[in-house]
Amino acid sequence: MDGNGHGFITQQRQIPFTNLFPLRDGIYPASKLLALSKLMQGAVDTVKDGPDPEENLWLPAGYTYFGQFVDHDLTFDSTSSLDPALTLEDKSRVPTNLRTPRLDLDCIYGDGPAAQPFMYAADGATLLYGGTGQPQLQANPNGLVASVTATWDLLRAPNGRAIIGDKRNDENSIVCQIQLAMIKYHNKIVELLSGENSDSWLVPGDIFESARTEVRWTYQRIVVEDFLPRIIRGEVLNDLQGLSFEQRKECYVLYPDKDGIRNNLPREFVAAAYRYGHSGVRTGYRLNPQTRLSIFPASNQTDQSVDSMLGFDPLPQHHIIDDWGRFFPDSDPGADIGDAGRIAADDTPDPSVRLQFAYKLDPTLVDPLTVLPPGVAGSTATSEAKEQVDNKLPNPDRPSLALLNLLRGNAYRLVSGQTVAEKLQAAGKGSGPLPADRLVVRLETDERPENDADPKSQAFKWTPIDPDLQTDTPLWFYILAEAQAPILDTVTGGASGVFSENDLLNGAGALTQLGWVGGRIVAEVIYGILDSDADSYVRDSKGSAWRPRFAIGGPVRMRGLLDFIVKA
Repeated sequence: MDGNGHGFITQQRQIPFTNLFPLRDGIYPASKLLALSKLMQGAVDTVKDGPDPEENLWLPAGYTYFGQFVDHDLTFDSTSSLDPALTLEDKSRVPTNLRTPRLDLDCIYGDGPAAQPFMYAADGATLLYGGTGQPQLQANPNGLVASVTATWDLLRAPNGRAIIGDKRNDENSIVCQIQLAMIKYHNKIVELLSGENSDSWLVPGDIFESARTEVRWTYQRIVVEDFLPRIIRGEVLNDLQGLSFEQRKECYVLYPDKDGIRNNLPREFVAAAYRYGHSGVRTGYRLNPQTRLSIFPASNQTDQSVDSMLGFDPLPQHHIIDDWGRFFPDSDPGADIGDAGRIAADDTPDPSVRLQFAYKLDPTLVDPLTVLPPGVAGSTATSEAKEQVDNKLPNPDRPSLALLNLLRGNAYRLVSGQTVAEKLQAAGKGSGPLPADRLVVRLETDERPENDADPKSQAFKWTPIDPDLQTDTPLWFYILAEAQAPILDTVTGGASGVFSENDLLNGAGALTQLGWVGGRIVAEVIYGILDSDADSYVRDSKGSAWRPRFAIGGPVRMRGLLDFIVKA
């Protein structure tokens, strides 16, 4: 990101990331990373309302953006370079974190009402929202119409920029509305506490701190009980779930509480494992009965003003998510994976409320992410990427997110996926490195699958990566290939190696989660920062038995929080 501001986090919090493994001595040739990134680029596609062969039935679409929200709460690096030499030689370009490495919601609260009173109402506890506070004109498909105060939007300055703890939570129309939902949830808790005896508050006598603690603990439990089980395979999580922080101390293989490793987040998490979510981004989404949009302009759209979910401006009224059931289910992790016999939808609009799913966690990214808008990629990253690949970017002004991620991992000097897999295997976790035939990308082909009776279906073929990368694989790519690997057990393509998109609609072809390398890095870091935070719900003496108000005696889900805002 470029210097458009980053909430109110100061340079005093800027400390270097730690690392789980010794930094890599050599680097990958940038030319090979460029070639690999091109293999990862999906084809131009349209936004679908019905079942989509790219969907991952383990992961409803809202968790892609909840995951982005979590990322913005934990980490922000504004100093490092995509040039590996600079990250070693120039102390000002060492990868560092401007965020607190805690699940503390500073992206919501900033530095609190005393330091940033302009984010809060006169009571010093209620967060403000509602656009600029003035009536404004809103564009919609029928033209410009006068609007009342934008209660559907974040608090904004007169120039349209969101006044929030992290400006990245205004990057697109979905994460913007998750940010707003968390603000409204905080305000609902303040309202309820106002009618209670302050002696019963989590922080007696302090309504703001009581509300913040309650919201923070709710959020932490959602991360652990709702989010992680959806993105990580059960066998990877089993020995971390349901234990006290004391019991978990002996379970850490990668992120133990020693040698200062938990003073910050590790590079392997920041630049590889937690970037898994980029592969889950859909081409676009249905927001309400009238509106379905691409996430960003696609590569065949040269007009950057085309309506998309690109943010950093007031949220248009026709971008309002009318029903969170389009993004978050009212069901437990794994409950929505059993649908069989799904048939791929065409481009016919269907405005009815349907749970949309994230795309598969695999080494394929949707087309809009291969041509990032300038406001998302940032001019510095774009120019550095050009320099690294000798100005051979397919689109010189809109770089590929896959290339930026691979170059970032190179500059961070991350070890290979095989290195992590070997350490886990030595500790009895997983079966070791992926074989070369699992380090593949799914590419479209004009060949026809054997016995395929549907000439309209797209055909694919598994394509191996560069042989030089098959035993020494960039960590981010390895993690995505690992998530994809179970599909190859059933979707082989037969003797021809060609298979249909219909093979990806149901059963194993529709299910992906993070495996031992990616899932274990994410799980150990999330649990580790909670276990090391004396104020987290797992450490506070009140927190272990505490439950969110909407989940007394029931499951803790993001959907429950969203429904509570409306119903309470």
